[in-house]
Amino acid sequence: MPAPTPSYSQASGAGPAANVELPVLPEAARQETRDGLLAFAEHWFELVDYTYQTGDTAPLKAVTTPECDVCGGMYGRIPETYANGGWVEGGLVEVDKLESAFVLTPENRRQATMSVRQKVMVFRDNSGKSVDVVAGNLHSSHMLLEATFTGDGWYVDTAVLTGWPG
Repeated sequence: MPAPTPSYSQASGAGPAANVELPVLPEAARQETRDGLLAFAEHWFELVDYTYQTGDTAPLKAVTTPECDVCGGMYGRIPETYANGGWVEGGLVEVDKLESAFVLTPENRRQATMSVRQKVMVFRDNSGKSVDVVAGNLHSSHMLLEATFTGDGWYVDTAVLTGWPG
């Protein structure tokens, strides 16, 4: 009889998230189409959530430029927290109203716009003690993601918060 597959559990004060699976790129996201860009954008946010839950930035960095505006904290503080034995509780992102006109920008990029809400994020030290809390969003923020299709797939050139609904 095969061993049971360990089940996923969210991070809490008792410990980090467990058995977090690396998101798999959907086949649609491999296409240079509007639907492909939107599927990739959803996948990109799954990689963001994976980073928060594991401290592993490699999958996100593999498809994102180092200059990504919203990635600074993920590339620095998140892995540092995990490297010191701590973890992050929460911070997961909900994506709404994902859209794209699929028009090339002067930089030969495609843009996707979306509304996002991020859950409260608690940084915990190696004992589980809360050392910082970053407020989440009760209301959606508008975000712009610009990506280039490389032939191997999509690559995020920039992701920026552009404002809040009125």
